[in-house]
Amino acid sequence: MKHVIIIGAAKPGYAEAVTRRMIKEGISVIGTFDEEYAGNADKMTKEFSNDVLTLKQVDLSSRDALKEFVNSVDEKIDGFIYAQFFFEMENPDKFDHEIWDKSIAINLTAPNYLIHELKNKMNDRSSIVIITSTEGFRGSYGASAYATTKAGIHNLVKTLANTLGKRNIRVNALPAGWIGGEMDTDEIFNKSRALTPLGRLGTDEEIASVAYFLFSKESSFINGTTIVVDGGYLCSDTLSKYEFEDYKKD
Repeated sequence: MKHVIIIGAAKPGYAEAVTRRMIKEGISVIGTFDEEYAGNADKMTKEFSNDVLTLKQVDLSSRDALKEFVNSVDEKIDGFIYAQFFFEMENPDKFDHEIWDKSIAINLTAPNYLIHELKNKMNDRSSIVIITSTEGFRGSYGASAYATTKAGIHNLVKTLANTLGKRNIRVNALPAGWIGGEMDTDEIFNKSRALTPLGRLGTDEEIASVAYFLFSKESSFINGTTIVVDGGYLCSDTLSKYEFEDYKKD
């Protein structure tokens, strides 16, 4: 049986969907969860047997906690998926540097640390997938820390692909667009539907499907790149769209 580490495995949404997809495909998951999602982690642990799912609570902002998790991994692993993130809106007129520091720690430093410390426990031909965001391609208004870390990950993926390629370990980023969930009735999600060429939100399962594809041998020559899953959101120029709609009215 293959083993994959999923960071954020019990986080409701696409992270949990990735975990479930891997288990469905016969892959054993060693996962982490944040204290906030302890209830869901307990639920998932009761649902699946220990030989297919092991969950451990880890504070991703703590170097000591990361080191303890690395030391707890005894199995040789075939993949690593980073599906956790930290996001908090900022006030640029009264900048909170703690938000910046925590964002850097969880979204950028933690995946870099874990990959380097776990690489010697990875089998050759393993696959690393880091789920990111389309915000990594755009400037931000109130989430500079989040957007910056996502842009940084996209570059880090290229470097890791260079250095781990000699072992046929592939490293790719999966930037997600607007994905449906608990809050997808909010006005901001309605606006995202209007700006996305497919006219809808993505699903957690769609993210999980691409994550599995990047893990599988079907993507064996895909390395060091970003596979965007956003329904075409990034290719849409908002002003151009509105200009065209005005043109059609004439």
